[in-house]
Order: sequence, then C-alpha cells, then structure tokens
Amino acid sequence: MIAFRVSVNGTKVCTAGVGPNGVLSIVVGRNAGSLQALIEDGDMHISGMDSDRREYFFWSSPRLRVGDEIGIEILEADRGDPPSRRIPHTESYLGLNLLHARAALGAFTGSMLRDPRGQLATIARSIRDILSRTATAIMSRALRIPAARAERALCVELNSRRLCIAGVPRRGHVMTLIAWAGSEGKRTYSHFLFSVHGRDARTDEHLDWSRPTLAVGDHVSIRIARSIEHDAPTRRAGESASPCAMPTGA
Repeated sequence: MIAFRVSVNGTKVCTAGVGPNGVLSIVVGRNAGSLQALIEDGDMHISGMDSDRREYFFWSSPRLRVGDEIGIEILEADRGDPPSRRIPHTESYLGLNLLHARAALGAFTGSMLRDPRGQLATIARSIRDILSRTATAIMSRALRIPAARAERALCVELNSRRLCIAGVPRRGHVMTLIAWAGSEGKRTYSHFLFSVHGRDARTDEHLDWSRPTLAVGDHVSIRIARSIEHDAPTRRAGESASPCAMPTGA
C-alpha cells in the first residue's frame, strides 16, 4: 500500500497508510493575523479514509515551532502505524464534533482527577505561554521596521531541491497539501496531489506557488520559517477559485 512516513526534526512521527483503497492526506500550514498564530507557529494534520472499512483515520502530530522541519517520504509499505483515532464514515459532521468534544472533556476530567496539581500547573503554564507570546507579538509589531517585516512562510523542498518559499503578509494563511487517492477494485487508479497554496485575507485572493508531480520514493521537506523575502506566487485567483482539486477519477 501507499504510505507517508512523517518525521519532525529527524524524529519519526508516524507511518500513515489506509490500505489499497482510500484517501490519505497531510496538511502543513501557517496562519497570520489570528489568535491561532499567537498560540502556535504552525500546524500539521495527518488523516485518511479507508474505503473498505468506511472509517476515517487520524494520526497525532506535535505542535510546530519556527525552525522545525517536517519530512514526508512517499513509499510502499506492507503496513502502517495504527491511527490515534478511528471514526466511522457514517458519523455526521455535528456528531463528529461532539465526539471530539466529549473525548477531550473526558481526557481532561480524568487527568484532573488523577493529578489535579499537575493539571493546574499545566493550565497555568499554557496561560503564561499565551500571554507571553501575545505580549511579544505586540511589542515586535510596534518596534519592527515596516520594510524589514518578516512574513510567516513555508520553505518547501522536493528531493533536496528547493521548490519555493511561500509566505503571506499580515493576514492570511499558507499551506502545503500532499494527498493520495487510490483503488484496486474494478476501476484501478492511483493519484497524487501536491500543492503549495494560500490566501491573502486582505485581498481575498487565493495564491498558488507550486504543483509538482509526486511519485513513490519522493521526499518532501517543509520548514516552518519567518522570511523577509519569499517567492511570488505563480498564480493569483479570486475568492471563488478552488485552491486545490483532486484529479478527475479520484
């Protein structure tokens, strides 16, 4: 089966795979001008759907900081690591959100009962971290020279060759999507999608930097960065344009 072996700073996160029939995707993104941007420098979502079992798979991933490097290797494997969560395909969107909320609340309640002092200390550290990052962001924004403003960016390489430095200005997001869709049923197909894109919230434009072709054996490297200079997008489109689409047949 097709699998994605994911690592952060050389440490393995997981080998994600859904079997011969399904969809597998990894999204690495950065936000600017939002509360999320004050809490974390970047985020990664690893998910998939097993078409045979009719289940959604989710793998856990660490919080990303500036300077972190994510490595994604596309390979064929007999098996992958078990997902941290499995959700039936029949679950509604509302039910899915409620399930996540109940699981998070249950985990917090259980840990609070087991170690109340430890949990309160963790909450206090999180609040201090948010306040510290907020204060630092406000001070940096006030003291920063406009011409030297560093933007939130993703530095993307394919097989050790630079693809682009994709960045967004004061408000917006930039992300890298790597996906695979395949089937070994009556209609056999296997498609890869690799897209570096984003959105400028000030102009409501979708930005597109690169859409290279992927194959088994390729290695993608994505670094979380702040960059004063970044590559101009190869394409700009209005808000109604779709930044990414799976090839026909997927």
